[in-house]
Amino acid sequence: MPLAHLDLAALRRWVITARADLAAYAQALNGLNVFPVPDGDTGSNLLMTMSDAVDELDRRAPETIVTATAAMAEATLTTARGNSGVILSQLSRGLSEAVDASRGQQLGGHQLALVLSRAAQLAQDGVSAPVPGTILTVAAAAGSAATDADSTASDLVGVIDAAVKGAGDALLRTRFDNPVLCRAGVVDAGGAGYLLLLEALQRVIHGEGGLATTGGEQPDWLRISKDSTGAADLPADCGDHAPLDGPAYEVMFLLEETTEDAVGVLKTTLHDLGDSLVVAGGPRRYSVHVHVDDVAAAVNAGVGSGHAHRFRITRFADHRSTETPDFAVLALAHGQGVAHQLHRAGITTVTDWQDEAALRARLGRSGTLLLCAAPDAYDAARALGSDQGVVAVGSDAAQAIAAAAVLDPDASFDQLCAAAREAAADVASRRVVGDPGDDALMGQIRELIETTAGAELVTLVTGDGLAAARIDGLLGVVRRERPELEVTHVAGGLGEPLLTIGVE
Repeated sequence: MPLAHLDLAALRRWVITARADLAAYAQALNGLNVFPVPDGDTGSNLLMTMSDAVDELDRRAPETIVTATAAMAEATLTTARGNSGVILSQLSRGLSEAVDASRGQQLGGHQLALVLSRAAQLAQDGVSAPVPGTILTVAAAAGSAATDADSTASDLVGVIDAAVKGAGDALLRTRFDNPVLCRAGVVDAGGAGYLLLLEALQRVIHGEGGLATTGGEQPDWLRISKDSTGAADLPADCGDHAPLDGPAYEVMFLLEETTEDAVGVLKTTLHDLGDSLVVAGGPRRYSVHVHVDDVAAAVNAGVGSGHAHRFRITRFADHRSTETPDFAVLALAHGQGVAHQLHRAGITTVTDWQDEAALRARLGRSGTLLLCAAPDAYDAARALGSDQGVVAVGSDAAQAIAAAAVLDPDASFDQLCAAAREAAADVASRRVVGDPGDDALMGQIRELIETTAGAELVTLVTGDGLAAARIDGLLGVVRRERPELEVTHVAGGLGEPLLTIGVE
């Protein structure tokens, strides 16, 4: 049944669903990432930013929609990655402001229209030199369409449907409006991610579950971008004015204990130093993102503007490094959500490991530790042969995640292998492939907890077959029945079984 209002439960279903969608499409979004620089990380940045927000909500366990949206706004701002992650934080801020203005009441169609239009304005205001055909364009179209629907007294369903339609149409136009995208013949990756967020909310409002894709279907924006003949539809002068290069570094940091005047000076300084400048948040805390060649000047500008900290500096050329390491640690995963979780632990993840030749090309010269997040991944790792210096550890997502969490980057290869084996062996795990129903799933979780001596941590890795509401229900029961246990949820994504249970 469609929702008439958004409440705390719906908000939680939305962020979990959105994270699962971003996990499913992270690799596709990375492949579309050619603007503002072709560093192939837009999908990963959006996924990591949203995942950190969900983790923060889990940690704080807010009891009202006011505290929940405030926590989400703060988490996305402080953990934002990349240009797209910073702009995502503005959507969260717009949501928090609307909820606060409504004094914690449930949100209807009018409030949602305010959220989307405010988010678009915040994002636009945060960018020093807005460019057409980007995530800003998509966000603006969503806000405008939502406002138009609200003006005709549309309900919550009508407003979100209009917003998704407006955003989707604008996204398809980005490959014409932006010269870089026009030359590449693809839509804007950040804009596609924004649309995924809105579509996740749309399904929650309509009372539907599941991921944004089913049965191998592709959305129009991805199909058009992958279509090699799509360039025939583009203008003859497509991309003539697209820049061919840009700054070498991405600099991000948080800024606190500052003033409005100091932020204004910082914006001017960073704008002159480089491009892709986004300053989001305020007035207590700002997230700053810029592309520059002179890293020292950008850092000094931040330090001179207040309390600048959490600096993250990335050299774009490092994304293309192909040097073969002496030894390697790789994780073999099916679902993008599991791959993301392993990547967050600092492990290079591989999702095309079924191609033996491609996998062999990634092996280290003197040894490779392979963390296997599925039984067939373990079989593929073993098939490489121990004579190649390959050590295979784990046979499901729970064991692979546990092994990744204990690895010390400064340890020797033998020490890494020993630590990974021990961590995986400490995990009692079970994969549920079919769907026996919630009662049976809960029964299997209880059984595994009760039969594991000294249980302290429960990890639930969900596939795309479990809707957000069912996931919430399982997590809620475990936390109520066993409050002494630490409970972690990982949205595994496409390719993962219905549920993987890990207890350690």
